Amino acid sequence: MIGSLEIAERRVSDASVKRLIGNAMRGAQRGAALTQRMLVFARRQELNSRPLDIPMLVHSMSEMLDRALGPSVLIETRFPLNLPWIRTDPNQLEMALLNLMVNARDAMPQGGPIVVAARSETIGQGQHLAAGSYVCLAVSDSGEGMGEDTLARATDPVFTTEEVGKGTGLGLPMVHGLAQESGGGLVLKGQRGQGTTADCGFR
Repeated sequence: MIGSLEIAERRVSDASVKRLIGNAMRGAQRGAALTQRMLVFARRQELNSRPLDIPMLVHSMSEMLDRALGPSVLIETRFPLNLPWIRTDPNQLEMALLNLMVNARDAMPQGGPIVVAARSETIGQGQHLAAGSYVCLAVSDSGEGMGEDTLARATDPVFTTEEVGKGTGLGLPMVHGLAQESGGGLVLKGQRGQGTTADCGFR
């Protein structure tokens, strides 16, 4: 479909027709991107896990994050000394962190701070994760927040609150899947008008 549209665009000279073809091209490209992400999500490809230092990884991403998030966002990091290393796929974690931070930015139309923090935590029986010791990586914003219904459905595949064409609904499910495959999980916290925190637990 994309190939046919490219050929049609080259063969017409009418500006109004070119605009229509351009709209169709953008729709086809969004569909292709969504299909690719769904295939990645469905495959649950095996992680290339290795020991990883979270503060070092976040520091190495700083330049990329500044470019991706834009000048209206201030990134704050809060890491304790001697934070234990986790074991996960560094490339997948970079993608997950970028996903969470883009979501946080989109929740703050006027801009604001995004806080990236980590901590050690011991979870007891009967909580949202299996009992044991975790390193929790949290991304917090001061944006619009989510209602209870949205929080409950946010990790469902293809569920999104974004406008049509702006989100696939696969970002949070992929983050949740990475955390689960790394021995933990994703918990979303927040209220309407009071921002959101995405809290990922890793072993």
